[in-house]
Amino acid sequence: MAKNQWNDYLLEQVRQLPSASSKEQVQFHLNTITVEALKQKQIIPPQFDYIFQAYLLSCSGRLIESIALFFDAVTFAQQNKQEFLICFCNYNIGTLYGKLGNYFYAHKFLTKAEKSQQFCDSYITGLIKNNIGDIFRQIGNFNEALTYLYDAKKRLEQYGSKSSIALPIFNIAEIKAKQCRFTESQALLDSLFQHIQNEPRFLGFYYKIKAEIANGLEQTDAAERYHLLSIEKMKVSQHDYYYAEMILEYCHFLTSHDKYSTLDQYIKQGLNIAKAIESDKLIDGFNDIILLRIKDIKEIEIREKHYQTLTSSLLNSRRELLKRESDYLQQLYRLNTAKLELSTVKSLSDNLALINKIGQYINHSTDIQSVLPTIHNDLSTLFHIDTLALGFYNKEQDNITIHCSDDKQPVTQPWISHCKNEATYMSYCIKSDSSFYFNHMNSERKVVMLGENCDKRVTCKSVMFSPIKFNGEVQACFTVQAKESYQYQAFHFELFIQLINYISIALENQHNRQQLLHLSQTDHLTQLWNRNSLESHFNQFKRQSTQHYTGIMLDIDHYKEYNDTYGHIAGDEVLIKVSNLIKKHFHGLQTQVHRYGGDEFFILITKNNQDKIHNKIKCLLNEIEYLYIPHKNSRCSDYISVSIGISYAVDPLGSLTLNQLVEQADKALYEAKRNGRNCYYESYQIESVV
Repeated sequence: MAKNQWNDYLLEQVRQLPSASSKEQVQFHLNTITVEALKQKQIIPPQFDYIFQAYLLSCSGRLIESIALFFDAVTFAQQNKQEFLICFCNYNIGTLYGKLGNYFYAHKFLTKAEKSQQFCDSYITGLIKNNIGDIFRQIGNFNEALTYLYDAKKRLEQYGSKSSIALPIFNIAEIKAKQCRFTESQALLDSLFQHIQNEPRFLGFYYKIKAEIANGLEQTDAAERYHLLSIEKMKVSQHDYYYAEMILEYCHFLTSHDKYSTLDQYIKQGLNIAKAIESDKLIDGFNDIILLRIKDIKEIEIREKHYQTLTSSLLNSRRELLKRESDYLQQLYRLNTAKLELSTVKSLSDNLALINKIGQYINHSTDIQSVLPTIHNDLSTLFHIDTLALGFYNKEQDNITIHCSDDKQPVTQPWISHCKNEATYMSYCIKSDSSFYFNHMNSERKVVMLGENCDKRVTCKSVMFSPIKFNGEVQACFTVQAKESYQYQAFHFELFIQLINYISIALENQHNRQQLLHLSQTDHLTQLWNRNSLESHFNQFKRQSTQHYTGIMLDIDHYKEYNDTYGHIAGDEVLIKVSNLIKKHFHGLQTQVHRYGGDEFFILITKNNQDKIHNKIKCLLNEIEYLYIPHKNSRCSDYISVSIGISYAVDPLGSLTLNQLVEQADKALYEAKRNGRNCYYESYQIESVV
């Protein structure tokens, strides 16, 4: 078999991988190409081997290791200019991030694959469209989801197998069920059954949606039977992620019907699997159920046991998130550095350690201005530099925040250049998305280049500029400049451009790390700070020598009854609406709003302005009432309402703890509930702790 034929054969085997519904089927494909390689006396290139191994790991629930192998496959595919494989790997990386609950990176990589669809056939494009639609479905954007899913269905009906059409149809059917369009959902499932009846994984999805329909029609026994069938089928498919997902769905069902004797064993089983596959999405799902479970436990000893389970679960998931963040950034760095054509510039290779160190300065810094003098000093061994600057572009405000290091001047604070008011080299570089250098600039040439709306003075006659891209857009600009003419030659400029690649990677890593940190501290539903971030915010305020604190604990009245009556989707909508009103009234540098757990919120304020807080609380209570969200099973109002506890603390000795503030607010909340709910109660003072 000729080399080109062998490559085409391998590509076709890769193309068939998405249809493999179990680890055994993936292993069969891998065994097939291994035998064929021996027969044809060919080798399996590493990028193909990594893709097959990544699929095996994915089916086993080892999602992080799978992502790492897909990144490795991309590196080799780039070197061999195999655009189909690059697109295919980005599609799988995005899919895996979706399973981990990281929708930011899921959407990023799936969109990257979608933009490369010209290198794929309609079958793979259909799968990409389906998975983007699935991400939108999971975050509740049903209109956007259906646009992608119907496109995917159309493509797969024309170019895919009968079973592959099941993917978008399942997603569409689930959306229809969540919209209470049960007849349409059931019809979609009926159209599928004959094509999937021998596929355990697809049958798992089938019975999961059947359970949702039955539950919506208040056919409780049928719903429970279908949930158990979905778990059974997923267990047979040996796909740990979906197995845990089916258990989680069943736990939601058991919680909504108060079937706690069965619930406890399934929580433990599902949470253990979710931790093993390191999926924050599933771990958070089980943790939320434990929170709801705890609220209904009257025996203190049993409740304490569940609190310990939850605390352990949250700590473990946080540690695993930090580990994944580190692993991901290393993989991202490897992926991007593979793009650099190091062999084209010998001097880059000679100075690789130095340039890599500069990238690390930026990657690990929290204050760019503070590391610029060090970068300036190190780069002076490569270029003559009198001035070095890094500017960050704000597209919405059309301005550039410029951080600068001057050889003769002390470090100064960054300043803002408004692009509309003045034409500069930096704004020209960013808006034209082009790198340039020149060696003998004068006033006349500067005006020709930038126009009359520029500062005609020329302080540096030799300059090099390059835009910096991360996350696909020009977001910054880097420059080195020398006062004298003819300081930079062509090889200097080539070296400078390669340096920009490293700086771009470092800045993108820094940006992504901040995004990951934000995601880890944010509640995915309400976009408020989560409970994990509360202590860090309290400690941050303590470091500012704050003496006055206000803690506000807010609880939605009879929220469990609302969920039982109107369903979890309606319950989530209430949480979002209430959280938006809290954010509206409580915001600012000295105020942090957190989702404390379930339907509880905690507001931390570093002031004790009681009159102002009274006004905010009264306005908040009124606006929640004016939402007019019916709650027929509330015992304190015809509509959704909240109870609020407020504690004020004065702490001149700096000995106040977060637990003390929370406990006092919680006691105040309890008094508000004793007073009939739908009101607030204040604890006027906490004595300083000696």
